[in-house]
Amino acid sequence: MHLTSMTTQSRKKEQKERKTQRTDFYHHGFRICRDVVKSLHDISQDKLTRLITHYKVAGVEARVHRNKRKRPANALKFDDTHAVVNFVVNYAEANAILLPGRTPGHWKSDVKLLPINCTKKTVYVQYCGSVDAAGTRNVSLRTFRRLWHQLLPFIVTMRPATDLCWYCQKGVTKLARSANLPDAEKSAAVRDYEDHLRRATMERSCYTQVCKAAKDDLPPGVTLGRHAACSFTGKAHYSFDFAQQVHYPSDPLQPGPIYFKCPRKCGLFGVACEAFPKQVNFLLDESVHTGKGANTVVSMLHYFFDHYGVGECDVHLHADNCSGQNKNSCMTQYLMWRVLTGRHKNITLSFLLTGHTKFTCDWCFGLVKRLYWKTKVDCLQDIVTVVEQSSDVTVAQLCGTENGDVIIPTFDWTRFLGAFFRKVANIKKFHHFAEGSTTVRLQEFVDGQFLQESLARRKMSDDVTMPPVVHLKGLDAKRQWYLYDKIRPFTGHRCQDISTPCPAVAKPKQKPREAEMLDRDDDIPPPPPKSSQGCGCGRGRGGKEE
Repeated sequence: MHLTSMTTQSRKKEQKERKTQRTDFYHHGFRICRDVVKSLHDISQDKLTRLITHYKVAGVEARVHRNKRKRPANALKFDDTHAVVNFVVNYAEANAILLPGRTPGHWKSDVKLLPINCTKKTVYVQYCGSVDAAGTRNVSLRTFRRLWHQLLPFIVTMRPATDLCWYCQKGVTKLARSANLPDAEKSAAVRDYEDHLRRATMERSCYTQVCKAAKDDLPPGVTLGRHAACSFTGKAHYSFDFAQQVHYPSDPLQPGPIYFKCPRKCGLFGVACEAFPKQVNFLLDESVHTGKGANTVVSMLHYFFDHYGVGECDVHLHADNCSGQNKNSCMTQYLMWRVLTGRHKNITLSFLLTGHTKFTCDWCFGLVKRLYWKTKVDCLQDIVTVVEQSSDVTVAQLCGTENGDVIIPTFDWTRFLGAFFRKVANIKKFHHFAEGSTTVRLQEFVDGQFLQESLARRKMSDDVTMPPVVHLKGLDAKRQWYLYDKIRPFTGHRCQDISTPCPAVAKPKQKPREAEMLDRDDDIPPPPPKSSQGCGCGRGRGGKEE
């Protein structure tokens, strides 16, 4: 009866309200004392008393602090938050680098990348110095990072090898060192850097608009495949590029000794159609690879038009700005040959600005490489499986087999086209080429003036159709025996006779010094384990070959 609010005294008619009440405590049905309750819940007597008082008033209900809807006196004010945001924004304006287009490692394209050495802590140190000089309130490092993460997510510190544009790096360095220079030199440096970024943005906008226009112009139901030439009256857009070559056999666990050896090589060349989107990845085995010269690139592009195009009349091509691979006179002459022979009516070839060449091909290569480094690969067919399973966007096309059987022949386009067309003078400074039957229209930038140049050297006879096929040398005896002796143990049993078969040629004699070095390779200790972090569309595993 001691739990009631009123007293229960039988000898008195009137009962009084209890000033203090006893409370019984139970744990799993057993009655326990107050000290055990405080020990079980790790609370003090004062907190237990407040809980009992709250229970008598409100019942079983969560306690709400009285200052919940009140702003504490030491809370951060709006002016203090505004000062932090303004400082980071101003710091980014002076030190950040803008990369138009897709930025490696970031989903958004409008990010501002700070240099690698500009971490949040180093920026915070400079913020503290400015606050002390102004005499305003200073926030802690934790609050500084929290405000940066919540309010300024588009300002980040770049990862290594993110900014590949040498002109941007020189421009930022020049701006940083121009603090004590005259105003005229400062203005000139700013104008040069802004002009470079403006051109990069224009070229990127041109690429985006052409892709969108090609997608809108594509009729429903059309797929990549073999179509008659000029059967589609619209305009198509394709991008092509080389990726870093892969090696096989490849094991995600990577046995230590293979780290110091050179497995079999497989080149990777992609042609992307952004309208679908789809990308055909050409796999060039070492036995049928003739290098990254013009003959290889033009031969694979020619095969793509014949077997994977849409039969378009007009086509716009985009490639990265690498003069050693794609931007050469042979490509320009080949496109002119296609117009002259009636395979296309109009062809435009564009190159992205050097250092700002991220486009669809890099995205697809990243998808392939991401799965490749997680899959055990022993032969070319395994690479085909990786490409097909990496995404619905990627398509695999073999250029040849391991034993040297050619599927896509390499033609001698350079010598064949050189007899009928001249080279473009100062070709490296132009970024846009509009091909005709005998003339080409040149543009340095997308907003520049057109220059017309005639490349016809002599008339092509009607009986001339295709250039001669380049003779493939294949793997020499030394390379075959190297794969058999050094790489075969790391190949799966089912693929040993496919990727690393026993050579049919005699083993070449080795010099004593070479034999000693080869034997010494087996005694080299294994390397440290690989990092599990890979890259999709940037440098390193998924990047381009230097």
